[in-house]
Amino acid sequence: METERPEDRDLLSGIEREAAETARQIAQEAAVYARDRVETARAQARETIRKAEESAEIQARTVLRNAEVRAAVEARKAFLRGRDGLIRETLEEARRLVAEAAEAPGYEDVLFGWIVEAAVGLSEPEARVNASREELPRITEDLLRRAEQAVLEFTGKPVGLSKVEGDPLPAQGVVLTAEGGRLAFNNQVSVRFLRAQSELRKHIYAVLFEEGV
Repeated sequence: METERPEDRDLLSGIEREAAETARQIAQEAAVYARDRVETARAQARETIRKAEESAEIQARTVLRNAEVRAAVEARKAFLRGRDGLIRETLEEARRLVAEAAEAPGYEDVLFGWIVEAAVGLSEPEARVNASREELPRITEDLLRRAEQAVLEFTGKPVGLSKVEGDPLPAQGVVLTAEGGRLAFNNQVSVRFLRAQSELRKHIYAVLFEEGV
């Protein structure tokens, strides 16, 4: 059996030491790597959670904002429906009151105003005045002469007014037609409401909503 030489033992010892040092370094590097990987994983997990929370918060805000918008739209629709319904009811009540006024004393003054307004708008030297069956008897010669005088004072132009005999209008109000039937000014109640509808709506809206009545 060959005897182990001292130099061989030194060589083996050196190899063992180098192997042990290498193993230690590898173990140390592995531990550092593992620790780094754990920290990286933890950081990634925290970032994922943060993003998830952020995304959830954004989604929650979006859902809330959309809900608020929908609620505002529905509230606006409800408000407009209520407002328009109330305005319609008010206009209907105004029409009813105007119709009732035709039976009241002093209605001749209303007819006088409508005739003067129509005569000024028509701006013709001669015009025939027509009205409903109920209103025609209240349009007297005296009323027509007063209307002529009012038009003259207002415009500086003379006008001759005469009442239509027969063929009355089917609805409340007056219509003035120029001689020859070329031009006419319709001052019936339905037409007056139609002309003034926009202004009436604004006034009703202001009274009912802006003034809190």
